[in-house]
Amino acid sequence: MLSKIQHSPLTYSALIHDVLVSRSEILAEPIYIQLTWEDPETGELKKPVLRPPIAVGRENDHLPEQLAGQSVSHLVLLDKEISRYHALITVANTQLYITDRSANGTFINGRKIRSGIHPFSSKDTLRIGPYKITATLKRENDLNATVQNFDQTNLLGEKNVSNSLPKNKPVVWLIGLVILLIMGVGTWAVVSGLLEGLKPIPNEENDSSRHHLERVV
Repeated sequence: MLSKIQHSPLTYSALIHDVLVSRSEILAEPIYIQLTWEDPETGELKKPVLRPPIAVGRENDHLPEQLAGQSVSHLVLLDKEISRYHALITVANTQLYITDRSANGTFINGRKIRSGIHPFSSKDTLRIGPYKITATLKRENDLNATVQNFDQTNLLGEKNVSNSLPKNKPVVWLIGLVILLIMGVGTWAVVSGLLEGLKPIPNEENDSSRHHLERVV
């Protein structure tokens, strides 16, 4: 793959130097790059975390597997504006760099970069095709702390839920009894009303006739 890369001698040597420096940093303490962007079609937020160097392109088969003896991470972005092998992101002395290899160009904060290596920071926005990407350096300790905090938060949440249930049981029972009592009173009132409505209405004429017959007899 390296034989197909066309760079000036100065650019190529500088690229190899940056990769070697990045490799020494990773050996000392693993370092990662978190790339963040919104999908231009769905609007879904993407936040992959990859180890540098990172090759960006449209086709995975055209991205290099190794560079200066170091494994290369792949970021595949599917769009016709993106070249098969579009750009390379590296790190040297905690500084982010990007090398453009595309036909349509790579942009930093809206400016098209020229051939060669260009520094950028987490405050800058990379545009590769329709994708607007920001990059942030992450060390392994930061990633472990993030995962640990997430696990502890979930654990505390589960403990709070489990501990609160026994304390609330008497209240739940009391509310249930009150509801049952109200329902019982309401049912009794309805039934009483129905029974009252079913009672026969006294007939005054029948009563007077009955009293008249009793007098005659």
